[in-house]
Amino acid sequence: MIDVPTAALQLRQRVFEPMKGVFVGKDGIIDLMGVALAAGENLFLLGPPGTAKTALVHEMTRRLGAKSFDYLLTRFTEPNELFGPFDIRRLREGELVTNTAGMLPEADVVFLDELLNANSAILNGLLMVLNERVFRRGAETRAVPALMVVGASNQLPEDEALRALFDRFLLRVRCGPVTDEQLGAVLAAGWVMGRRE
Repeated sequence: MIDVPTAALQLRQRVFEPMKGVFVGKDGIIDLMGVALAAGENLFLLGPPGTAKTALVHEMTRRLGAKSFDYLLTRFTEPNELFGPFDIRRLREGELVTNTAGMLPEADVVFLDELLNANSAILNGLLMVLNERVFRRGAETRAVPALMVVGASNQLPEDEALRALFDRFLLRVRCGPVTDEQLGAVLAAGWVMGRRE
């Protein structure tokens, strides 16, 4: 049986507290990422380009040692790009099965950048993943192991069709630029991060 308090303490000490030393001025966002992960909820990051939205998710995933999937959505993104293509060998045998290797249905942490660019074809597939952690395509249905899904955007949804998608993100936070006073600390942290890679 999992000792929840011990697991929570280890997550805080090994993942989220060290991240606060790397990402200047992002402590509140990092804490909310921990809440989302512990609760199995979806998290929405709102902010302009260059405010570390992607870097925060990548660093958390790296520290967790989790299997990740991230994708930059456009209006032209097709379901195959997120969920995987149909397996051609199985299709020749008359079966419609998706090859999900390395794709969203197999990820522990999912990051969807510019989430609100999702078109209706993507929207239908994502709603079940976000709400029920289930991937469904035709007769095919499988559980999605995602511990958390993070969506990011530079703006709030204007299109009414995107409201259902946005509503699946119970936790929402603004990710803004650092203050001028924090710029030196950001440069120092970036230097340390760059040397690590």
